[in-house]
Amino acid sequence: MKQLILILILNLALSCNGQKKDEANAMRNQIPDLSKPLLSGAYQIENVAGGTWNEILYNPTHDFYTIAQNQRIFKINNKGDVVYELDMNEMDPHKMPDFMDFHNPSNFVISWYGIYDLSKDKPYLEKFDTILNEDESMDWTEWDLAFGNQYNNSDVVLWGFRKSFGRKTYPCYFRKNGKWTVLYSFKGQAQTITHGNYVKFRVNKVYIPDKMDRQYLLKDENSGTYSNYNNYDKEFDLSDWPEAKLQYEPRASVETTSFKKEESRDAPYSNKPIEISGTAVNKLTIADSKFIFRSKAIEGTKFRNFPLQNFFNLFEIPSKYKTENSLSFLYYKYPSNWNEDGLSGVYVIKKKKD
Repeated sequence: MKQLILILILNLALSCNGQKKDEANAMRNQIPDLSKPLLSGAYQIENVAGGTWNEILYNPTHDFYTIAQNQRIFKINNKGDVVYELDMNEMDPHKMPDFMDFHNPSNFVISWYGIYDLSKDKPYLEKFDTILNEDESMDWTEWDLAFGNQYNNSDVVLWGFRKSFGRKTYPCYFRKNGKWTVLYSFKGQAQTITHGNYVKFRVNKVYIPDKMDRQYLLKDENSGTYSNYNNYDKEFDLSDWPEAKLQYEPRASVETTSFKKEESRDAPYSNKPIEISGTAVNKLTIADSKFIFRSKAIEGTKFRNFPLQNFFNLFEIPSKYKTENSLSFLYYKYPSNWNEDGLSGVYVIKKKKD
């Protein structure tokens, strides 16, 4: 009889525990994710670009933001709205599939056939007016004269890294009186040098500065990462970039308040779990606004010990350009298709519309 009573008590306890777990799961599922805009106080959060391969820049001269992917460009105005989108797929002159080039410190996207100026209200393909030395026929005196004339009289000068077909020269782009000229470099005397995503140009070992309104990377001051493609690695060397000399101040913060373990991943050729994925509940705070939402996160096990990772970055523009209405960006970069929620991407944090 006593044994039966103990069994009944145990079953009742298990039932209560199961009910509590069900209630906890139900409450967790009621917490919104990032699939729809979130509102709190004076702010809102909404998606502006998907995926885990995004670069975010700010243009202080024209007060807009650029989000660049490998095949698409988004222009975000100072209110946080996507006002322009460019598909960067194109066909090269040999009718082969190719991608346009985005010169990330600038606001220009370069096609084989012309250039898009993202600072314009309605960007369009500004076709090249003149192409010089594509066949490498210029002698040094002729090339040097043409380069000096174009450089001194142009308001925009960009260096390219696409070699002319079948040759070894590189394009220099000049905008003069609203028209674009391409001058290919002189063989053996000039070349482009790429550093990260930034293109440098030199003539006879002397680096020549470009001319443009520079765009700046944003930064997550808490983690020390910048908003370029390499933001997974805070050790990426930007020491010779202007961003390294600028100050950034965090305005928002995000923390994970709870984590429900759901799936484990084993080490290769082993049944030992090394990572656990699950649903995290997060709190983002900006000014007096607080947002509660759920996402996916990963933590290590005793066989591969690392703390809980929520894969968030909070990016801010340089402090010297910041105003009360400047935008902030939440970048959610869940790195795997294992137990993912499909919501990785860039989210703008902005003032609510009146």
